[in-house]
Amino acid sequence: MSNSYIGRQPIVNERGTLFAYDLFSSTHSADAQATATLINDLQSAFGIDRILGKRIGFIRIEDRFIFHELFDLLPKEKVIYALLEESLVDQVLCEKLEKLKSKGYRFALNDFAFIPENIEKFSPIFSYLEFVKIDVPRSGRMKREDTEQLKKQGLTVIGAKIESHDIHAECVAKGFTYFQGYFISKPKILENPSFSLDQATVVQLWNMLQSDPDIDHLVRAFELNHMVSLKLIRFINSAVFSLKNPVSSIRHVLTLMGRESLSHWVMLLMFSEAQESSQNTIPLMLMVINRTELMTQLLELINSNATKSQKATAYFVGMLSLIHLLFHIPHREALRRLNVTPEIERALFEGDGFYGELLTMVRSIEILDSEGIETFLAKYGLEYTSLEPLIASAMEKVNQFDEAMG
Repeated sequence: MSNSYIGRQPIVNERGTLFAYDLFSSTHSADAQATATLINDLQSAFGIDRILGKRIGFIRIEDRFIFHELFDLLPKEKVIYALLEESLVDQVLCEKLEKLKSKGYRFALNDFAFIPENIEKFSPIFSYLEFVKIDVPRSGRMKREDTEQLKKQGLTVIGAKIESHDIHAECVAKGFTYFQGYFISKPKILENPSFSLDQATVVQLWNMLQSDPDIDHLVRAFELNHMVSLKLIRFINSAVFSLKNPVSSIRHVLTLMGRESLSHWVMLLMFSEAQESSQNTIPLMLMVINRTELMTQLLELINSNATKSQKATAYFVGMLSLIHLLFHIPHREALRRLNVTPEIERALFEGDGFYGELLTMVRSIEILDSEGIETFLAKYGLEYTSLEPLIASAMEKVNQFDEAMG
């Protein structure tokens, strides 16, 4: 029985478009054994396509691993091997990297502190690398000219361990190309926030769906908002939903999907539109899909007889936990505009009740908090192995949305 599973963290460009994933094991280790386990899981238990979809993955390795028999197990077009800062740089390593690069393998430096001794140490292998991931907290004095110097040597610069939007802005100013860190799951609050016309309309329609109006009243409300209705029909007809026959009217949508499901899609529409137009640094839609999938699957893992109402609540707690990232307003204010129940609000802010526990567990999975995961599993009598298919399935659903939304 394995007590580890695969985690991934997005790497995005300046506009927030997803570029790649940083892959790691829940053991938080990058020694040869941990890397071998991760690669075996990617190859067999999970499947690399399920984990990465159309993206590429960074895998952290120590220098000895490039001589490991498992090194060439994964397709080289799907992975970039990121050497640890502790790697021994010598002639043997240089020769091996040169040989592997000529075969099409791609390499990076992982969490590199931009300090003189490191530059001197790793400069002999810069020509064999494609990326350098800068450990931002340890490279605070790095300047734009330093970034340009790395670029002149053919290196693409990724800022890693970025914890706030202010630090992200500094990295943009320094000329970094890609960005990674927990800042992507933190709200960027605007001083004078306001809903766009479409956002305000969708909020009104979502609130109406919760009040159980008759179908004629609901259809009229949607049809009076032509642009939102057209976007909703286009969204539901997209490859995301794989409907056998396209829908052609709001009444058709209501008849086909029902109000509960339509409430889901209306809220997803808001995130989808934000993803298309936002200048933010958050691959927001994919975060939402991953969290709602984990919430509902954990519920079903604990209670295989969960009702539609329970599944809907789990889904919306997951989705509403990210709603403030869409509106750029304080979380409680966003929830007030959506008229959520006190039960959901307590779950979101206090981790209260069963749904609060589910959300806490999902957040633990996202940040690989082993202690939090173990506490939850023990309480509900679950094994680590039960998480593997659940996490892989959520990742696969995210990849499907990623593919369908372009």
